[in-house]
Amino acid sequence: ARSAAAPAQAGAAPGPLRDARVWRAAAAIGLLCCPQFAVLSFATVFLHDFSGAGIGAMTGVMVAVQLGAMAARVASGRWTDRRGNRRAYLRFCVWLSFLLFAALGAAAWAAGAATPDTDGATLLLAILVAAAGICASAWHGVAYTELATLAGAARAGTALGMANSCVYAGLFLTPAAMPHLVAVTSWPLAWALAGLCMLAALPLLPRPLARP
Repeated sequence: ARSAAAPAQAGAAPGPLRDARVWRAAAAIGLLCCPQFAVLSFATVFLHDFSGAGIGAMTGVMVAVQLGAMAARVASGRWTDRRGNRRAYLRFCVWLSFLLFAALGAAAWAAGAATPDTDGATLLLAILVAAAGICASAWHGVAYTELATLAGAARAGTALGMANSCVYAGLFLTPAAMPHLVAVTSWPLAWALAGLCMLAALPLLPRPLARP
């Protein structure tokens, strides 16, 4: 009975391409991916050029980011499935990622003002890069699930295609823009702007539902 009713309900509702809520959520997903792409594309360049990290340290950071993100995505999906708090969790990820990128920018500024090639500064920057990269990657499953829920099962394919298009726009624009941004400003400011990019997605995300 539910399957038979779904097409009729889908026909009555506006399609995702005409739904501003779906467009906002898809655009938010694209924006949230930009800091992640910045880490995946330029963390090794930053650690090598700015703090003098070696190949072992750079490899360790990238492995930590990828493995940590894999575990965080599954854990966050399982946790929000049990509690039904996907929207609140997405906002938590945004704020925590913003704080981590801000801390990374501040640490890079402090290291650049002192001696950026010291072991302590390199270790701190490596930890902050890894933490920011993991947090900026942890929300994927939760965001896509919430987007599909927002669009409805019968329209989920279109909505997910919209989100993927926004994601791949970010995948193209972020690596293209990052080198110019660093050249014109600095690494600390570039990481701070990555954090602000997370905040820019905040007004686009669906608001948490009031619990009874």
